[in-house]
Amino acid sequence: MRDGKLAAIVFDFDGLIVDTENPGFLSWQEIYQEFGAKLSIDDWRNATGYVGGFDPGIHLEQILGRELDWSHLRPRREARNWELTLQAKALPGIEPLFRTAREHQLSIGVASNSENGWVEGGLRRLGLRQYVDTVVTRDMVMNPKPAPDIYLKTVQTLQVEARNAVALEDSEPGCRAAKLAGLTAVAIPNQFSERQDLTIADLIVKSAAELNLDRLAAVVVGERGRQGRPE
Repeated sequence: MRDGKLAAIVFDFDGLIVDTENPGFLSWQEIYQEFGAKLSIDDWRNATGYVGGFDPGIHLEQILGRELDWSHLRPRREARNWELTLQAKALPGIEPLFRTAREHQLSIGVASNSENGWVEGGLRRLGLRQYVDTVVTRDMVMNPKPAPDIYLKTVQTLQVEARNAVALEDSEPGCRAAKLAGLTAVAIPNQFSERQDLTIADLIVKSAAELNLDRLAAVVVGERGRQGRPE
């Protein structure tokens, strides 16, 4: 598309394409319950979208006032997290956006704070990898979100101007990273990230099902909410 128009959509992965936040929360919550402790949604919001922002293991030890033997606890927690994650499907509205973007020849990227193997495997499991032109993850750049590195590399790889790209994010650090890189940011918060400060986003919606290419294009050119047939 010509300059000043929507040329690319960049998707976050965890919590945006698929709900991996809830499996992580539930699997840790089960460990807490074994020790008579409670992990709250408010605690977990500090982990959503951040790398190293919140360590549940350290938090649990602080609550208990003692160290725990993680040699058995952590592998069991990780196995439970994986079990729950495998049950998760793409979130509402996500696959139609991928499909429509591809039909209209928009560039499609995935920009994630997770590691490459996790994201690539997840996209293939969900049947979405075929739509994606490039995947950029935290192990491919110097600094994770909220630094702009991941988004800068994504638009560079896609060969599009940042101002002609829109980022779909579920978290505050993701939105901040996108804005710092010069992209338009649309937030689709979940039960954890909705407690974060998302005021930096250009648009906030409850679900990707509320979006279409024309609405995204309208946000890019500063005309929020305009509906109609995508170009």
